Amino acid sequence: MARKITQMTRGQQLRQRLYAMKALTAASMKMYFRNKTGVFFTLFIPVILIFVFGFLFQSNDFKTDIVLTNYSKTELSKQFIQSLKDVEAFDVQEVAESEAAEKLGKGQADLQIIVPNTFGEPDPATQSLKPAAVQTYYNEGNPQAGQTSNLIVSQIVSGYNTQVTKSPVILSVKSEGVKTNNLAQIDFFLPGVIAMSIMQLGIFAVAFAFVAFKTTGQLRRIQATPTKPMYFLVAQGTTRIIVSVAQVALLLALGVWIFNANIIGSLFDFMLVATLGSAVFLGFGFAIAGWAKDENQATPVAQLIQFPMLFLSGVFFPREGLPAWLERITNLLPLTFLVDALRSIATEGATLMQVRGEILGLLIWGVVVYVIAVLVFRWE
Repeated sequence: MARKITQMTRGQQLRQRLYAMKALTAASMKMYFRNKTGVFFTLFIPVILIFVFGFLFQSNDFKTDIVLTNYSKTELSKQFIQSLKDVEAFDVQEVAESEAAEKLGKGQADLQIIVPNTFGEPDPATQSLKPAAVQTYYNEGNPQAGQTSNLIVSQIVSGYNTQVTKSPVILSVKSEGVKTNNLAQIDFFLPGVIAMSIMQLGIFAVAFAFVAFKTTGQLRRIQATPTKPMYFLVAQGTTRIIVSVAQVALLLALGVWIFNANIIGSLFDFMLVATLGSAVFLGFGFAIAGWAKDENQATPVAQLIQFPMLFLSGVFFPREGLPAWLERITNLLPLTFLVDALRSIATEGATLMQVRGEILGLLIWGVVVYVIAVLVFRWE
């Protein structure tokens, strides 16, 4: 009988704890949305960025990205490539054929050009140039940019053919459409903005809210109530994760429905990684909030953590353009792990197993920041 009473008491205690957590989470949600400035910066700024860059990427003012592989060593091939680079509308990048095909397949290029080794090579038997055909590939799913650029390439080849060989058949262009993921610039930009919003919500929405609780004495009063402080912290964290997931869903909906962004991989995997990222950056927010006594201490630390990652983790610009030593450092940043994982799932259809390295990196960062948060946290 005593054991039964004890078991009932434990069950009642469990229900009481769950009820307390539910009530605190609901109260925390109300407190969050009462802060109009915080809601604006953490929710609507990313939405504004999606609209600005989405409409910008839909314009036709961007250059055509061309990936070129040159197998010829002749002077004529060098002149031909220089002629392509002189076209203002072209952004020509010389890469290996396999890399060029990969870029075209991922939507990172509009046209692939292959210059054969016989281009511009003399034929001793005929005292003329050997026949050579420049091979081009364009995105079959979005042919406008590729085919338009292909016409310009054909005109350049035709000009060399008439000028150098005086024959209409020696130099030619063979074009072929290829099936690709049909990705656009918004497809690469969207995961970066989502990762940025997760970071900002985790750091700023937690750090400044808790610093305000400290300065107003609310945390001290919570300690004086029967409610355990840990319940309050968990409720605050749960609220931020719920808001973060809702924000990710909103940004995805805007990108897909308004700007036709493509999400190739699993939405479940995408949201799972986004949730993990939210939990990790909440740890940064708790660490800052626990250490800082007021906003004057919290603001510079939060900015110091956020801004380097914002510009070095591939949110807006590819990291391949960074110096090698700096790129190696950025590979270890938590936002880099999150951006790379979300972008791989969205644009390449990667599974959780394929982004396990990025997930492991986020988990390690999560353990580190929460240990720091526990060590430095102060209620006053």
